[in-house]
Amino acid sequence: MKILFTKPSPLATEKTTLLMTELTEVLSYKGVEDMTTHLLLELDNEVVDIVSIQQLFAFFERWNIDKSPLESLLQLVDGQ
Repeated sequence: MKILFTKPSPLATEKTTLLMTELTEVLSYKGVEDMTTHLLLELDNEVVDIVSIQQLFAFFERWNIDKSPLESLLQLVDGQ
């Protein structure tokens, strides 16, 4: 599963490094692609669970990112 979301801006180099490091700590993390103004986060479908979703919601909250891209994750877990 991939989630496209707006990258917080502007970020200093050390903040960008911290943001990317925090993303790799999400349990279902598979990869991330920097698309200048957005990030494309890839999650492992086999590992996505409520804990991963909670981690992502906390991450989005911490970095003041719009949480609407996470709605599809909630539907995925609700459907299981």
